[in-house]
Amino acid sequence: MSGLAHLLGYGVPWWVWGMAGLVAVAALAWVAGPRAALAAAAVLAFVLAYRKGAQQGYSHAMEKGERDAERILDTARAARSGADRRDGDARRLRDDDGFRRG
Repeated sequence: MSGLAHLLGYGVPWWVWGMAGLVAVAALAWVAGPRAALAAAAVLAFVLAYRKGAQQGYSHAMEKGERDAERILDTARAARSGADRRDGDARRLRDDDGFRRG
């Protein structure tokens, strides 16, 4: 169920929720009158502002995560490249680190 809630909360753009909410407010105005519709419109405005902010924050967090992951991968590639360069030097084959293995 949380996957469906995540999809509905972050996958559906806030303006789609706004259009559906306006249809609901219009139906409420027709059925219950303008006072109820005004109250529902105020709640809708609050909910849409919250949804828009949440979706923008989620998008920002995803972009930051991708940038961080790319930076980490670049660091790992650089470290591997440096290690390959260092280990590819034949003159260092018999270097001793002072630890006796054997």
